[in-house]
Amino acid sequence: MAHPTESTDGQQTGEGETTRIALIGMTSVMADPDANLARIEQWCRKASAAGARFALFPEECITGSMNKSDLNIEEAKAIAASSYEKAVSFLETLCRELQLTVVVGTIEPGETVLRNSVLIVGPEGYITTYSKLHLPNETERTWFEPGESLPIVDSQDWKFSVGICYDVCVPEIFRAAASEGADFFMLAVGGSYAPQEFERAAEMSEEYKRLTMKVLPSRAVDNGIYVFFANQSGVSGNAWFPGLSLAIDPAGNLIGEKLQDEGMILVDVSRQALSAARSGDECTVRRIRPEIYGSPQVIAG
Repeated sequence: MAHPTESTDGQQTGEGETTRIALIGMTSVMADPDANLARIEQWCRKASAAGARFALFPEECITGSMNKSDLNIEEAKAIAASSYEKAVSFLETLCRELQLTVVVGTIEPGETVLRNSVLIVGPEGYITTYSKLHLPNETERTWFEPGESLPIVDSQDWKFSVGICYDVCVPEIFRAAASEGADFFMLAVGGSYAPQEFERAAEMSEEYKRLTMKVLPSRAVDNGIYVFFANQSGVSGNAWFPGLSLAIDPAGNLIGEKLQDEGMILVDVSRQALSAARSGDECTVRRIRPEIYGSPQVIAG
């Protein structure tokens, strides 16, 4: 197990005005939920011991990215079905003990095929499941049904919303979350490359970070929210994951990062920073006019 790296000094922060978030770039064992839940528990305990009250894990973390393996959909369905109830009960027990709210990626059964989802569980138990709204390619559209709703979660006196990987490319979900009072946005990610790219790990990780940073700061600044991004790490199935974790504050600053290898970063969320960002001209969430955008005038020249 890699030692966690911290983006703060490890000191406890004041109640109410700040809270601590752990972003865990975990390596998942393909199609082995028991091994992955045990690893999730280890990281949750490290996060809690470091003062975290929220923890974000990657996309498809519990099951592994079975759509990037030699498994077929029917084989994956059986694994997804057996792991789902076990995972919910396991996380409920863990979160009650640690007083932790977690966002953990998994693959779950759908109505016809599967769903690429995150489980959201808090100190009071299971909260909700979010399924990926935007499916980027033919493989995912074959394997998964898209989700139908965007939750705004209120847990431990903080509000947040969630997305999965390619959802980051759609600014509307960040705006919708901020409009409903979200303080931060959690992105569970499983961006990957072919395993042979591991030979160029440092180069590919930097390129992945460069591409991601084209998007994340604007999502934070436009909406006056923190944005958190945690990707899988290591080789699993037919893919290599660069293990990139990033934390962006409401002013668009990079305040925490981890490249490659399994690990954890810790970041403090501040109500003061949220208030300062939202009062500035760069944050436009309080100035939008949806009644105009919903019915634009089309004028022939």
